Amino acid sequence: MYLAEVMSTSIGVLPFVNNSPDKEQDYFADGITEEIINALSSVEGLKVTSRTSSFFFKDKQASVGEIAEKLGVEVLVEGSIRLAKDQVRITAQLIEVKDDFHFWSQTWDRGLENIFAVQDEISLAIAEKVREQFGHFEIEDHLVKPQTASLDAYAYSLRAKQLFNQWNPISVEEAIALYEKALALDPQHDESMVGLADAYGFLGVTEYMDGKKAWDLVRKYTENALKINEKNVGAYYQLANLAFFADCDFREAYRYTEQAIKLKPDYPEAQQFMTFLYLLEGSIHKASEHLGRALMIDPLSEETLFYKAYF
Repeated sequence: MYLAEVMSTSIGVLPFVNNSPDKEQDYFADGITEEIINALSSVEGLKVTSRTSSFFFKDKQASVGEIAEKLGVEVLVEGSIRLAKDQVRITAQLIEVKDDFHFWSQTWDRGLENIFAVQDEISLAIAEKVREQFGHFEIEDHLVKPQTASLDAYAYSLRAKQLFNQWNPISVEEAIALYEKALALDPQHDESMVGLADAYGFLGVTEYMDGKKAWDLVRKYTENALKINEKNVGAYYQLANLAFFADCDFREAYRYTEQAIKLKPDYPEAQQFMTFLYLLEGSIHKASEHLGRALMIDPLSEETLFYKAYF
């Protein structure tokens, strides 16, 4: 039996459909979807399915009931994005799964320069409507903070993230080039730094790149990201990987993973890795708790299923 704390309301955000004239703008729709998932997951009292499991259904035909059952959610968010020149139209709707009832929808027309503000508006609106329908929980005044003043840097980082998520060395190397372009435009973009650290860590673990060189780069970009944003949860997860795979310091790996979880309890990679660390230690009950949390927020992830099998 896998243990996890009970959360009050569960929601899944499905990949927003790209209705842009340019079908290569898929990366933008995917990126906005992921930003909304991240924003909603910061709301205490909401269980939000992680990106990996939500994107399992991208371009697949499945009923609302089937999707909700596999994700273990009560509410689904569907949406679409149309990007044309410097204008963006985003539509979102909420579905109560039990009765297949669309209880809210809204459309936003904004200039692209306001992309972070509209992400914040959408995330807040979704959280508030879910609260109205299902019960009380606290919502902060803002859920999304601007990452960068450079829209081009942001676009490069979104394209890089889409490539990285293909999990193969060629795509990861292409992602590295795009992250570097983003940092050339905005040297303070900590998300691109963490993206580079993640990419080089992948190349180091898979031995597609010399291990020492790869992990030295992971260390460099992670430390730089934390100098800019000491609360970047992804950076602490990178430090955990660095401690484990490069330094063989399991205690430090635990400490950094614990820090990532403190900053964001529903960060799936940290919950997965903590499961692994406790299993190595032989603390089965504690491993079960973290595996339960990982399965709750990321039930269809291949990584979560790997750790389930390992457990």
